[in-house]
Amino acid sequence: MKKLKYILFLSLIVLISCKGKEGGGGDGGVDPPPPVPAPTVATLSAPAKDSECLDGENVEFKWNASQNTDSYEIIIKNLLTQSIQSQTGLTTTSVTINLEKGNPYSWQIISKSNSTTETAASDKWKFYLKGDPVSNYSPFPADLISPKAESTVSPGSIKFEWSASDVDSGDTLTFDVYIDTSNPPTTRIKANYTTTSLDHTLNDVGTYYWKVITKDNSGSNSDSGVSKLSLIHI
Repeated sequence: MKKLKYILFLSLIVLISCKGKEGGGGDGGVDPPPPVPAPTVATLSAPAKDSECLDGENVEFKWNASQNTDSYEIIIKNLLTQSIQSQTGLTTTSVTINLEKGNPYSWQIISKSNSTTETAASDKWKFYLKGDPVSNYSPFPADLISPKAESTVSPGSIKFEWSASDVDSGDTLTFDVYIDTSNPPTTRIKANYTTTSLDHTLNDVGTYYWKVITKDNSGSNSDSGVSKLSLIHI
């Protein structure tokens, strides 16, 4: 009789153990839900990149729909005044916005989802909003690429890089590069420079500021604005 009870007891343990394995390892848990897909990047359409916009004060912005997206934010920057305006909660892929004529602008679309905090930023495109008739447009302000703003680098030879463009496709662009410890920088280290990268040596630790003036062959110019970097021994 004792032997029979012992066999029944072992059988019960085996049965409970098997049920535990069937329930996902015996912890009773369930598989976590799949991750929520992040929005993808929207593709810009109009105004076209580096174009002269002819639509007066009311500019229609268009872009292609991005995946996993519930709404969009448009960010528009006046490249002369550095002022920014934006609209959020856009559920269509176009919007018309009133802008001041005769100014250069950049614009960008941010894709957003109601299911995740992740967002996706499109490329930035630049355009001129046509004002009074002119024979020549100023170059777009240069985009300062490297070193990135607020970055920390070691003393020594540093590569400074920027990008530049102009509505007037036939123009030749040159650059004046300013780097020093004052803000804004006043020390011009290169004048009428013809490429968009420069190796320059800085040996003393501290905070430096740099900017690029873009000039065309018609006498027009634009200011990139100032970027900051710190030199420390890393």
